[in-house]
Amino acid sequence: MVIMALIYAILLSMKNLYTSFQPILSSTGLSHFGLSLQQTNSCETLQGVVHSYLQIRTDRATAYPVIPDASQAIFISDTGSIIGGAQLQARDLYLPQAGEYFGIRFYPAALRHFFDLNVAEITNQYVNNQFFPCQCFAELHNILYQNSSFLQRSDLCEQWLLKNFRPQPMSAFDHALSLIYQSHGGIKVSQLATVVGWSSRHLNRLFRFNTGLSTKLFIQIIRLQQVCKQLYTESSDSLNTAFQFGFFDQSHLLRDYKKRMLTSPNLFQKRFMSDFYNS
Repeated sequence: MVIMALIYAILLSMKNLYTSFQPILSSTGLSHFGLSLQQTNSCETLQGVVHSYLQIRTDRATAYPVIPDASQAIFISDTGSIIGGAQLQARDLYLPQAGEYFGIRFYPAALRHFFDLNVAEITNQYVNNQFFPCQCFAELHNILYQNSSFLQRSDLCEQWLLKNFRPQPMSAFDHALSLIYQSHGGIKVSQLATVVGWSSRHLNRLFRFNTGLSTKLFIQIIRLQQVCKQLYTESSDSLNTAFQFGFFDQSHLLRDYKKRMLTSPNLFQKRFMSDFYNS
């Protein structure tokens, strides 16, 4: 019991270190894409593992933009479920018709607490429910959509997750995650390996298996998340942001930003801040 309590305490601390940013879920993003959102947190047992349960409602077919955040997610409609791996670039999902779309957002590397999976197999992909070694998951969407209440759907998903929850002992891998979060992606792989006492090669192998990303790429995406959040929510100057997060200069920041976001910060912001939905 003491060990389990310690694991939960560490998972909770990880939650406080990193929260992914998806601009589509901001008030302006929702408004301009014509979406409404319901969202609730997981129970205490799953804190630091499951970020949240959410449900999007749209009154027409529409794009649903997502940006890289180093995590995995489950998307559930009344026709089936898909699992999204860690994304390498911004992309649009497509909501094909009016209605409700349910989702489960996980923290990075969280799926290891439920299934023995190599999530590198689904990096930059969206795959069907056969990826999970769990027969009942294939029918989860049918069970969910027999209920019209968002909270009932959330509870059903939570019960499914709790049945499969096998919290992993805390390790040097978790220490590495926390160091990356604390530095906002401002730590080098060699430095990280030295601090946790593993070789860079071994660390990289574990990051690929558990997050779907190399250690270096995971660090870069965590840093980009911080940059995106600051530039979008605080209208910060990109030069000051570059220095704050350890970029050499503004051009270095813009180069990394465009590689992952496929556009400039200004154009990206305009997509969510302009009246896209009514255009």
